[in-house]
Amino acid sequence: MKRIDLKRTVAELITVYPELMDILAELGLEKIVKPAALKAMGNIMTLPRGAAVCRVPMEKVVALLAAHGFEAVGYDVNEVCQLDAARIDLSAELDLEAGHPIALLRAENDGMDKIRAGIEEQCTAESIDAALVIGAMSDLNAIRSHYAKKEELLMPILYNYGVTGPSQVMWNEDDEIKKELGTLTRAIKEDADNVIIYKGRIAALMNRIKGMTAKEERILFPLCLKYFTTEEWLRIYRDFPEMGIVFVEEPPVWQAGESWAAAELQKTTEQEILAGKIQLPTGELTVKQLRAMFSLLPVDITFIDEEDKLRFFINEGNIFPRPKAALGRLVFECHPPQIVPVVKNLLADFRARKRESLEVARYIMGKPVMVKYMAVYGETGKYLGTVEVVQDCSHILSKFPQRR
Repeated sequence: MKRIDLKRTVAELITVYPELMDILAELGLEKIVKPAALKAMGNIMTLPRGAAVCRVPMEKVVALLAAHGFEAVGYDVNEVCQLDAARIDLSAELDLEAGHPIALLRAENDGMDKIRAGIEEQCTAESIDAALVIGAMSDLNAIRSHYAKKEELLMPILYNYGVTGPSQVMWNEDDEIKKELGTLTRAIKEDADNVIIYKGRIAALMNRIKGMTAKEERILFPLCLKYFTTEEWLRIYRDFPEMGIVFVEEPPVWQAGESWAAAELQKTTEQEILAGKIQLPTGELTVKQLRAMFSLLPVDITFIDEEDKLRFFINEGNIFPRPKAALGRLVFECHPPQIVPVVKNLLADFRARKRESLEVARYIMGKPVMVKYMAVYGETGKYLGTVEVVQDCSHILSKFPQRR
């Protein structure tokens, strides 16, 4: 008899035993073995939890597995009974204090859904209001801030708990949604007649956004609430204003978060006073003077140390949001999964001195942006880290007359 470990995810089990697809469908669990469901939840959900969601008793699951030659091991009978008895609904209302990060993200989802539903309604109407769709699509681009918060503030912490599924699945799909949203928004702004031409693609995009919201509400948010500590939630709340709160007219305040953030700011101020002056080869500066100078630079600067950890940043250029929670993290945790190999190869080249810099020029949200990566070496040539400088070149280009 084959042993099947029910602590493994559904996707892992089906990879090893493809015949489980038919067995689970026979059990009435076809919802969790469909390709779309496997992609969205298969790397997160175990079979006991999937059975509970679909309201299939685990004893029935174990019995049918045994009938097909599988011995089910690796699960807690009491836990399974509790799951089945509770009839888990991952979309159930979450009892949270006003202003809690998850409450804010859910409020953003509510506001986003109203815009999305309005666009969806226009796509099915006999006479489409192009101006309304153009305005709504423009407003919907604020989704970038919503996605950035879950990618920069939630997913890296889940990674630390060994929960990698949401990041692997959602981050790539977020990027695809943002790319399609930007493409369609530009097209309909250039020519209102394109609203009719691209109506089908717009409707399909609205459906994808709706699906992503469901994944957040049913999978990501419950997982975060299960694992995160109170201090982690407080740090996340502190970074929300930096990332921007969207689709909510008057965001509620989380009093516990406000008090904690004020106390942290006071600690920082006291450290500044005690820090004194920084001695440099060409002079000296106080910490306050240095901070004031940095605030005048119209660029984003990020420093990654020799261990590939993010140690410092300023966001005066306001190109990319960067939460304080990212400090001390591996830089790979701050990028989408598909970009991680590129970042690793670049840092490896810097270490080996195969190259010492890299420049990338591209348009980001319609702005001409220059990104420059520079390796940092000490006096003896030892690799100390990497500096990333990001600059919006719009102002610079405006100073040059256009050539005919």
